[in-house]
Amino acid sequence: MLILSPRKDVCLTLACTQVREDNQSGDGIESVINKVEVYLAEGKLAEAAACLEESVRGTQAAEIVAGWVRQARNRAISEQAVLLLQSYANSLSLT
Repeated sequence: MLILSPRKDVCLTLACTQVREDNQSGDGIESVINKVEVYLAEGKLAEAAACLEESVRGTQAAEIVAGWVRQARNRAISEQAVLLLQSYANSLSLT
């Protein structure tokens, strides 16, 4: 569910195994993935990207996850632009 492209599924799985083992907050990778999945289910792409990025910062997984994070953020920006344009178009049709 975290992957935007099937080809990156293996990479993300490998990345997840590289997440910090010394995480003092008690959030293991399963917890992180659950949080990201909840954000995605709610349509919160930017939050999902931030959560995943923060969880792998400083690890080898950060480089692998970076592509997905960039794509998720770009999609969130695109979706916001579409909503803005739809609102603008609706306002024009009412005048």
